Amino acid sequence: MIRRSFIAAAVLFLLRGPACAGSSAEVDFFNFEKASLEDILNLKTVAASRLDYTVRETPGIITVVSRAEIINSGARSLVDVLRLVPGLDFGVDVESALGLGVRGNWAHEGKVLVLVDGQRYNEAFFGTAQLERISVEQIEKIEVIRGPSSSVYGGFAGLGGIKIETRHAGAIAGAEATASYGYMKRTWGGRTGNLAFGRNFGETVLSAQAYYGDFNRSDRSYTASDGTSYSMTGASKMETRNLNLGLRSGAVNARLIADLHRTWERDGYSTSTFARSMKRNFDAYFAELNREFTLGEGLTVTPSVNFSYQEPYKGYDAIEYPRDKSSRYYKYTVVSAYEYTERVKLSAGAELSQDKALLDAKTPAAWYFRNGTRRVSYDNSTFFVEGAFGYPFGNISAGVRYDKHQKFNPDYSPRLAWTKVYERLHLKAIFSRAFRAPGIDNLEAQPALRPEKVTVAEAEAGYKFGDDLFVSANVYEMKIKDPIIFYVENSLQKYGNYGRTGTRGLELTGRLKQDWGYCDLSWSHYAALGGKVSFFDAGAGTGALLGFARNKFALNSSVKLGGGLSVNPSAAYYTSRRGYLSGVVKHYDPLLLANVNFQLKDLLDEKLELGLSVYNVFNSPYGFIQPYNGGHSELPGPSREVRARASYKF
Repeated sequence: MIRRSFIAAAVLFLLRGPACAGSSAEVDFFNFEKASLEDILNLKTVAASRLDYTVRETPGIITVVSRAEIINSGARSLVDVLRLVPGLDFGVDVESALGLGVRGNWAHEGKVLVLVDGQRYNEAFFGTAQLERISVEQIEKIEVIRGPSSSVYGGFAGLGGIKIETRHAGAIAGAEATASYGYMKRTWGGRTGNLAFGRNFGETVLSAQAYYGDFNRSDRSYTASDGTSYSMTGASKMETRNLNLGLRSGAVNARLIADLHRTWERDGYSTSTFARSMKRNFDAYFAELNREFTLGEGLTVTPSVNFSYQEPYKGYDAIEYPRDKSSRYYKYTVVSAYEYTERVKLSAGAELSQDKALLDAKTPAAWYFRNGTRRVSYDNSTFFVEGAFGYPFGNISAGVRYDKHQKFNPDYSPRLAWTKVYERLHLKAIFSRAFRAPGIDNLEAQPALRPEKVTVAEAEAGYKFGDDLFVSANVYEMKIKDPIIFYVENSLQKYGNYGRTGTRGLELTGRLKQDWGYCDLSWSHYAALGGKVSFFDAGAGTGALLGFARNKFALNSSVKLGGGLSVNPSAAYYTSRRGYLSGVVKHYDPLLLANVNFQLKDLLDEKLELGLSVYNVFNSPYGFIQPYNGGHSELPGPSREVRARASYKF
């Protein structure tokens, strides 16, 4: 068990350890607008591995989204950004909460790891992460891993990972203030503000960002399966207040994040609606301290200490939900990396972690944990190793992670990959397995739950045509054994392991980057595997799973018009989808979500930036479908929205 004294000793070791040769220099700022296609393809990434690779070399299927692309698209939230990534989409879970789907598979509860500046945003009770709380204004880069990365990150990364880096001091380079306001047909859509500060003080580098965001999810009406309905205008709000501080002094790095997220909704988790709008709190606090030590030529060791405190799903009164709760997450990690030669690189490490949960003192005894108390905790011990070996026929990457969860037998998450980069062509073949232990409330609802297992085979080929055009294609097969399923029975929330599910599919992407701008196009296609879980099944012969279209086409583009003005169209087209309504599977027609953003940069001596966006240009009746048979109706998305944004550098 990880004690406070152990954490204190670890922190003391990090701060007072031996001198090291680590550099205090800030990572170079990547200017996407001025970068060539070759520069973009050669971006370094450590998202799919602890070893240093370019995007084309890395042993994973990865999409990198830069800040420039996010701002140019006029994205209001992370949902707008990730919707344009191949293989990703969103469905509704319960209580108006949106969750991610990966390659047709529902991944909301503990199947996709979300890291913000290295901090685990997934809460410990169900493994969910509230993606709408993360401000796009603060983001420098997003790396999306489509496929398991459990060999690197552990259980919550079974189907993929989202690694977000916020703006560092070099990117901010002073101070900056940003504000935005959007209006839908019947009410305001969102109003946000962000203050950013970043500066180098010799060997000390400081960054600070403070964010304020209020949103209405929609101005349409929600209708439950029993026919009751309510207007979402004013009854489906979200509020986020965030403070993110980063400090680097020499080779010591520290991070502090306070993230207060509140939601209101009336749709609940069953077939009816609440009589009034109900509030939920998702407050979270994160802290990390790490230091890199150079112990010899090519050898580094990096110990780190992480702590987080979260209060997810908190807020209903004693009648509706008398079970407010909080969690504390402790993690101590040591990672070593050794570059024996240019062709042989190794990484290994160990990790001890603990999730502790506490129920509020007002919780009735009938709602206590199964051990009869208000407290419960689970420990996890981890060891991992990875090697990269360069040969004339390509690079071999092999890694495995060993996890020993307190409640379950030990398990292994291996990955074996072959990659080969020629001048214009690259090839990848990847095989991996993932292990995911149930969350705290998963086990409280069903103590006999087993961990779910994921097995994935992937292959990718990419080719660079000339200096401006790059095209890639990947195929995959994802098999999930004993998936952990949420369902409602007689108004009771339950969990169970149910058979097997999964998908196989194809993803095509094309990127054109020239002096006039850029254009990214993608097509994502999946087909459900045989032996589907009934709660995910969209109907015999359809080849689809609930909630997600089998085909999605996405466009993200920018055209420079001169004088700092650009027009930035983006769109997502979905073929038909299926979802439950009143116990019967309903067919939803294909639709197009089209947006356009006009961006004006470099005003007032390159200090002022203005944007004017129109979302859902054609006012499509898009809604988020529940990707399982849980009794929840489609949650309407927003109608057409006009948004203005202004940013000023001091």
